[in-house]
Amino acid sequence: MGRQIAVLAMFGLMACASAGGAQAPKQRGSDAARSNSAAVRAAEAVVVAPEVLEGWRFLYQFITEVEFVLCLEGEQREDGVLYIDGFRLARMEEASISSVRYQPCQGPRYVGTAHNHPPVEGAGNLCYRSVPDRQSFEMDPRAIVDVVLCGEDKHLWVLKDGRTGGRGLDPE
Repeated sequence: MGRQIAVLAMFGLMACASAGGAQAPKQRGSDAARSNSAAVRAAEAVVVAPEVLEGWRFLYQFITEVEFVLCLEGEQREDGVLYIDGFRLARMEEASISSVRYQPCQGPRYVGTAHNHPPVEGAGNLCYRSVPDRQSFEMDPRAIVDVVLCGEDKHLWVLKDGRTGGRGLDPE
């Protein structure tokens, strides 16, 4: 298999645009599959394709004045691991340096969203989830993962079951 998979630590990059699909997203799996995911170590809970990581890096590097939202595509397998292999831009209605309003993501392979925290001089650590970030994730019953892009090669992810991880994060 010539395609390598990179472990997602927080965000990722890729501009793997895909056509919008039906409104019904892929189901998260059975209760048994979700309970098995507890055995998966946090670092292995989310896997992001290298192309996705590259896309995230590109977008983070060049979209620096406003927040943006990406609809993540992939699947959660029986082993409990979430595989993200694509994304597309959400339909954004309004954006500023500190917020973004967008239409809910659609599609049969939808697994969650990623959004950026644009670089701000002297802002310190951008790898956090704001109250609006947490609220929108909790209100989306189809989302499995919430990702914050907080640097060209840094991201934070959070699963609905509370597990977290990321890439390029400072050790706590």
